[in-house]
Amino acid sequence: MTEDQLIKAIQDQQDFMISRMDGSLKEIFAQLADEVNAIVDDLSLDPADRAKNLREMLRMKSEIANTIIKNEAYQSQVAALLQDFTTLALLTDNYLGKILDQTISRKALYTEILKANIAITKDALLGAGISSNFSNAIQEVLKSNIAGVTTRKTLRSVLSKFIQGDDTTKAYLQRYITQVTADSIMVFNREYLDTVSSDLGLKHYRYKGTVIADSRPFCQARAGKVYTKAEVEGWAALGKWDGRMAGTTSSTIFFYCGGYNCRHTLYPISERRYNEAKGIKKPQQRG
Repeated sequence: MTEDQLIKAIQDQQDFMISRMDGSLKEIFAQLADEVNAIVDDLSLDPADRAKNLREMLRMKSEIANTIIKNEAYQSQVAALLQDFTTLALLTDNYLGKILDQTISRKALYTEILKANIAITKDALLGAGISSNFSNAIQEVLKSNIAGVTTRKTLRSVLSKFIQGDDTTKAYLQRYITQVTADSIMVFNREYLDTVSSDLGLKHYRYKGTVIADSRPFCQARAGKVYTKAEVEGWAALGKWDGRMAGTTSSTIFFYCGGYNCRHTLYPISERRYNEAKGIKKPQQRG
């Protein structure tokens, strides 16, 4: 495979991992809506019971929080995502081996980067953050809907729309899960590339990735172009741009790139490839 074909294989794997998770969410959210509605069905809708209902709501919080992290379909999707990080690392090894014309030996550091990113992603998608975020949001919906006069049918409809979304409203957790998934995949791949390329002394890069409908100007201006390491480091001093991640520095720019939901990566390339792209011809040596 050529360098471009290997980059395409990496991008295809990234897109597959993101789209598989995204495609599973509609069914998962439908299950969550049923489970949450079943939990809150015992709440009285009599305005006279408001104090009692508030106490009951607090008691239900942990049960509601667990609906997302204990959902079997969701757990299965997260497990598949984490397993595919290894596939992504192997494809990246193949790319680096191609540009260097040598086999990339897996150092302990590279393996630890893989393990750390898997652990961080697992915590973000199955840890306390997502469960408390979800249960707190459901509590706010309940508080605003059991304070006055409502029907059981109306409450179930409101909760279902909030959890599942509809044609005009995104499901509450949709953006969180999709963004965490995409950012985890992209940041891992970039960090892995940056660590290996730094170890090997590579100092030239091509900015490549999947162009999406809302690709930011920062990425549009750089897509497909080649840069030196020093040029990339200088981007961190450009000030705030749309989507820039907190903590972007001359070091972290290599794995944060354009920022949140950025689908571009700095792929290390050989100096020869850089010179070819720039139209730089090395002076011929005289014999």
